Formats: sequence, structure tokens, C-alpha cells
Amino acid sequence: MSYSTPPFKPTIPLEPFTISIPDKDIEELKTLIKLSRLPKETYENIDAEEKGFGVSRKWLEDTRKYWLEEYDWRKQESRINAQPAFKATVKNSDGLEYKIHFAALFSKRKDAIPIILSHGWPGAYIEFLGLMDVIRAKYSEDELPYHLIFPSTPGYLFSSSTPNDREFAIKDVGYLYDQVLQGLGLGDVYIAQGGDVGSHITNELGRSHEGCKAIHLNMRIIKPAPPGTPEHPQTWGVPEFLEWMQKLGYNLEHATRPSTIGLVLGSNPISLLCWIGEKFVEWSDETPSLDTILTFISLYWFTDTFPSCIFSYRYGFGSKRNVHTADKEYQHKPTGYSYFPKEISPIPVHWVKTAHNLVWSREHKAGGHFAALEGPEILLDDVEDFIKQIWPEVSK
Repeated sequence: MSYSTPPFKPTIPLEPFTISIPDKDIEELKTLIKLSRLPKETYENIDAEEKGFGVSRKWLEDTRKYWLEEYDWRKQESRINAQPAFKATVKNSDGLEYKIHFAALFSKRKDAIPIILSHGWPGAYIEFLGLMDVIRAKYSEDELPYHLIFPSTPGYLFSSSTPNDREFAIKDVGYLYDQVLQGLGLGDVYIAQGGDVGSHITNELGRSHEGCKAIHLNMRIIKPAPPGTPEHPQTWGVPEFLEWMQKLGYNLEHATRPSTIGLVLGSNPISLLCWIGEKFVEWSDETPSLDTILTFISLYWFTDTFPSCIFSYRYGFGSKRNVHTADKEYQHKPTGYSYFPKEISPIPVHWVKTAHNLVWSREHKAGGHFAALEGPEILLDDVEDFIKQIWPEVSK
């Protein structure tokens, strides 16, 4: 397969990976969808989108029907498998083994720049499928100026789950990702990119790992806001505060009751569809297709990874919120930032400057939470323009 040959002999166990969901799992999912009851109509779930109450019962009913009668998992599986993918075995700082799944586009060029791109929630590495297609259309294997790594965060999809006997945090993810890059021979000089949870991982790579020379973010949460700015929360009135809190309802549930929400959503595919589908509908500037939404949800279901994917939230709003993290420090590595107005946390550029060595930024007039999914050409342009400004100086 093109773009599938690592540039160096790996020093870690590395095996090609292909998704192959058993037929029985697909049939079981369809049976559960059929047997799941749709709740009755209420004031809240009729035209819920217009009222700001979440997804409506009609959306759920129509999407469930599409999932059962028209959605083709095997077609989506084939599309995903068209990109090279691997599982690498690495050890954490305590010597425990983890398998890190990732898609990759490797270049034949000797001077190709390694870039690791981290997804967020409720995303997955398939957020970057469109970006991979754009890159392959733009560059041949011989011309590609980058080695691109798209990992599944531990706890998500095909990477190892988070441990059952200890806490697990973004710092642990950063360590494992750096180990993957080191094992591929790409760890001495690389760039990291990410949004949402991936922005925290990217920030951690920049803070704690020497090989990460620069970072690019398409989301950044900064709290509290820098004093004296027009958007400082102290200037908000009650309506602005309540609007902000509405967006955080899911976050507080993940952070404070991860067991309950994990068990609820991990036990019923219609519940999972409501919870995750809502985010794709509300957080995108343009709502993705039902095929796209259902592929994310199907993967979460098949891999039984919703309960293990929300570990990071308690470090922001839950019991671990006072733990010191990279996001609470000034980021000295050169940083690029892409602002998208429909992001759930659209932090302005001048806020980011207070927390980062910001050397490049771009403010877009459209775009939402899922930057790579919604506008892969736009995100690629941003990342490439950022690299042109910092390279090769940061590699020295």
C-alpha cells in the first residue's frame, strides 16, 4: 500500500492493522437498534434544536431508520482501511505495555517533517480521513514533505484502554505518543497538531518532550480569561453565562460522573447516538452527513470504548481539576493557532498570546469544532503555512 513504509527501521514492535468487525457484531448492533424503545414525545423533544434543548425526537427517529435501512458499515470500513494503519507496542514510564493504534502517511523524502495530529472528543482518528485524502491528492509518496501520524488516543477505538487500577491523564498520553515517535525514528524533531482533547495532548508534547519543536492548535481553552480583555468573564451578564454553561453540560457530566454516563451510553446504541450525535449536529458549522456521524458512533459501539474515552474531563472540571497540567503553564514552544468562530470554545487570538509563544495565527470566518472533518483543505493550508514560517529554524 502506498505511503505505508516507515522511513526507518522501527525499534518498537509494529504491526499493520486493518479493521474487520465480525458479522455477528454488526447483526447484534442492528438487533439492539431495533429493540431500543424511542421515548414518547414531550415539549422538550419536539423541535428541540430550535429550543436549544438538544436533538429532537424526530431527528432520532429519522436517524435510527437510516441506521437500520440505509447505512452501510462495510462501505465505511473499506474507506477507512484504504489508509495505512498500524499498532505499535510501547511502554509507559512504569514499564507497562500499551498498544497505540495509528493511521499514517509516510513519505519517501529524506527531509520529510514528522507531524503527529491528535483528535478530540467525540472524534477519533477518522476525523482526519478527509485530510489524508487531500494530502494524497496533492502529494505523491515521493513528493510528500511530511511523515504524518494520526493516533487513536488510549481509551479510544483500537488503542489500549486506560488502566483499571490507576489514574490516567493527558501527561501519560503525551509520554506514550513520544515513545511511538521515538520508536519510529521520528522522535528527535517533530511538530504536533491538535484540537479539543487533542489540543491538550499537543500542548503536553510541547511542554514535556524535547523532540516536539513546535505545535499548532485549532482549539485552546484558557481559564480564567486574561484580565482586561473585552471578553473577560467578569464582564459577562447572566445571559452570556447561561449560554456558556449550556455548552458545558456534557463536560460536567463526563468530569463528575464518568462511571454513570459511561455505563448508560455504553449499554445502548440509541443512547450513544443521542449523546454523540448531538455534538456533531450542534458543534459543526455545517452538519456532517449521517454516514459520517453514524460511522463515529458505530466505531465507539463496536470497540466498547465510550466508557474509557472520557478520562481527561475530570482534570478540567472534576475531582482532578487542581492537578497541574501543561495547559496551566506558559507554552514556550513556537505555536500556531487557527481560530474557528463556531468552535464551542472560540478563544480569540489575543488570549492565546498570553499563554503561548504565538508566532502564527489565522482567524477564519466559518468553521466549527471538527476542523479537520469540516474543512480538511483549510486546516492543511493553515498547518503548512505555519510550518513555512517556523521551518527549518526550529529544527536546529
